Amino acid sequence: MRQDIFTELNDLKNGFYYDAAKEQYVCLVCGAAFEQGAVYRVPGIEDRMYEARKFAAFHLEAEHGSMLEQLLELDKKTTGLTDLQKDLIRGFAAGLSDAEMVKRTGAGSASTIRNHRFVLKEKAKQAKLLLAIFELMEKGVLSDAPKFVPVHATATQVDERYVMTEEENDKLLKQYFPQGPDGPLSVFPRKEKRKIAVLRHIASYFEKDKKYKEKEVNELLKRFWEQDYVTVRRYMIEYGFMDRTDDCSLYWIKG
Repeated sequence: MRQDIFTELNDLKNGFYYDAAKEQYVCLVCGAAFEQGAVYRVPGIEDRMYEARKFAAFHLEAEHGSMLEQLLELDKKTTGLTDLQKDLIRGFAAGLSDAEMVKRTGAGSASTIRNHRFVLKEKAKQAKLLLAIFELMEKGVLSDAPKFVPVHATATQVDERYVMTEEENDKLLKQYFPQGPDGPLSVFPRKEKRKIAVLRHIASYFEKDKKYKEKEVNELLKRFWEQDYVTVRRYMIEYGFMDRTDDCSLYWIKG
C-alpha cells in the first residue's frame, strides 16, 4: 500500500485519494481507480449505484476491510508501533474496557492499560508536532534543493532503497540505457536501489488501466532485457509495479 509520508492524513484514514490530474479516486491498498463523474453498480445490491468517491469507499471495505487494520499490518519500521501497541489499539478501537484489555493482552493491570493509553496519546501529539515542523521546514527549502523521485503508490516495502533524487535517477537511466530510454539495457542491475530505478522506468511504458496478456507483457519486456525478460516480469510483480490474475492470464500496472 502507499506509504508516502506526503499522503494527506484524511486520505490515509479514508483509504483512497483523489488524483486531480487524472480525475479519479485511487485505492491506497491496491491502486484500483474510479473515474470522477462515472457511476458504478454495487455488486450484490440490485439497482444500487454509487458515484466514484462513494464507490471507492465501498470498494475499500468490501475488498480490504478496515483501513485501521491495513495500517496496523505495516511493519514497525513504518509505523513505529510495537506488536503490543498494535494489539492495544485494536482493543481500544473495539471499545474494550481497561479490565477487558487486561484479559485480552495479559498486560498486567488496569493501571498498566491506562498508562499505555497515555503513551499512545503522547505519540499522537508528537506526530502532529513533527508533521507541523516538517511542513514549516519544507516552506523554507530552496528551489534548487534536491528533489526526490516519488515512491510508487503500491510499493511492497518502502525503505532506504527508494531514497533517490531526480538527478541520481537520470544518471542511472543513462548508465543502464546507453542507447536511449527505449532500451535495451546494457546490463540488469544487481543492487536494489538501481534495480528499482530500472523497474520504475520500464513500468512507465505500460498503460495504466489496461489489461495485458502474458505474451504482450513479454514482448514489451524483451525490448529492454531479452536475455531474461521472465525475471524482469517477476521483479515487476515483487516490487509492486505490476499485478496479475491467479492463472497468470492477465497483467496490469498497479496504482
